[in-house]
Amino acid sequence: MSLRVITPPAPIVDTTDLLIDDSDGLRAVLVIAAVTEMIDGPTGWLGRALGPQTLEYSGWFGHCHIRLPCPPIIKIVGVFAVDKDGVETEIDAGDYRLDDDCLIIADGTAWDRCEKHRIRYKAGYNGMSGAAEGELQTGDVPARAQQAIILAAQHMINTGSENLFLSVDEVEGIGRKQYVVSDAARATIEATCDRLLMGLRVFA
Repeated sequence: MSLRVITPPAPIVDTTDLLIDDSDGLRAVLVIAAVTEMIDGPTGWLGRALGPQTLEYSGWFGHCHIRLPCPPIIKIVGVFAVDKDGVETEIDAGDYRLDDDCLIIADGTAWDRCEKHRIRYKAGYNGMSGAAEGELQTGDVPARAQQAIILAAQHMINTGSENLFLSVDEVEGIGRKQYVVSDAARATIEATCDRLLMGLRVFA
């Protein structure tokens, strides 16, 4: 099975939340992104989607009751089956339903006879109102999740750049920098956030 991000989430924390004097605003944005990636969605250890994002879960599912990773689930975007000849067919929306974080395929569907399946869905917290048609209202991002990201980002910035590794530094054209968190800083962040986030963690 594989899980990938199709549309990444918007940040659930911005630089003004950090309440620090940081002259390099871009660096603060990158730190927030790096910390969030450690926690949120398929790349994070929380096992939960925070900001709304589109995910795709693929593989062979030999049953009709599939638990989707990274809840809460907002909406099933599409369900697809691939036969032995590689021909992909979209499953009719009337042949499946969403039950909490589980996709239920109707009996009689030729689902289990296909070689591969692909489930695309939206997950995360989309607020207390304003959900689009066909979407579930999953509520606000838990305050403790936002606080964990704020605390971790503040720690990263206040302890200096030695906790960040530059993974991308493009010079040609429009410059772009991307940082990843060092192993030592990762351990510190996880310890700092553990108590705040333990009640939200989803175990596989």
